Amino acid sequence: WGIGVIRDSFEAVNSYFDSFLELLGGKNGVCQYRCRYGKAPMPRPQYKPQEPNGCSSYFLGLKVPQSLDLGIPAMTKCCNQLDVCYDTCGANKYRCDAKFRWCLHSICSDLKRSLGFVSKVEACESVADAVFNAVWTLGCRPFMNSQRSACICSEEERDEL
Repeated sequence: WGIGVIRDSFEAVNSYFDSFLELLGGKNGVCQYRCRYGKAPMPRPQYKPQEPNGCSSYFLGLKVPQSLDLGIPAMTKCCNQLDVCYDTCGANKYRCDAKFRWCLHSICSDLKRSLGFVSKVEACESVADAVFNAVWTLGCRPFMNSQRSACICSEEERDEL
């Protein structure tokens, strides 16, 4: 048992603990990407985000099938905007989520204005709330994964050299 093995063991436990916290919504309930030593993350040079994938995503490591159509195709635009926001280094998850909620509910408002179908609007708002609540509750891990891809911390640059 050398010092390197002990250090690696502590780092592995710390990594598992961080992953567990991400599943629960972040440290102290705050889902925010931070570098060690309090430094601000910087955009990763030459980072190319993946194409937004609509409302299909990974939650808890499980792929949500494309066939699970939300029934409101315009919501795909909102999901794509959320993907882009999460993939922007330094983004604030709660601001991204708030814009996502506004986008979803604006679709329902447009539906009401253009068609006047109250029952359809209520169904739209129910779906919008369910989708938003899933993202709000389960979205910390996808957000953190996106931030890890989009950002680099100054100490990482030294580690990679």
